Amino acid sequence: MALVQVKLIKPYRMKKTNIYTAEWRETSQGDKFQRGHIPLTDLNDDNGLGCGAFKVDPGKRAFPKHAHLANDEALFIVSGSGALTIGDETAPVCAGDFIMLPRGEQHAHVLINNGDEPLVYLCMSTMIMPEVVHYPDSGKLGVLGSKDFWSSGKAGVSGFYKPNSVGYWDGEE
Repeated sequence: MALVQVKLIKPYRMKKTNIYTAEWRETSQGDKFQRGHIPLTDLNDDNGLGCGAFKVDPGKRAFPKHAHLANDEALFIVSGSGALTIGDETAPVCAGDFIMLPRGEQHAHVLINNGDEPLVYLCMSTMIMPEVVHYPDSGKLGVLGSKDFWSSGKAGVSGFYKPNSVGYWDGEE
């Protein structure tokens, strides 16, 4: 008699968030970086897709230029306008635009609010872990061992590093 293994699936509970009434979590760094953020998916759920709403003030950007090596992203511009750079190409974006941000070092991207009003957008992402993020302007690599990094800042080898090229066997003997 063969045993059948059954995986219990948690019942789905609809989560609904309205970006027009929810409270924005504000953060900034230096003169260039500022954002309001509303998480639209729960990192503790076992979802394959993540989404967040972002609000960026004029003249600011939410994140440094970066390229995901494991995850694809997509942006939907809700309101405002900006300039989006992907690789070496820069194009204006405005309300109603949907933009695919494929994974890969050649698709490093940054969105800058160059308008006169807040830029509000949704960012959707696959949630493949571990993730490596390349920051071409600073030469850093971000290593994200799990989604826990975003909520706790701790997740094994997760962190941001400036790579020093070494051979595969260096330090192993």
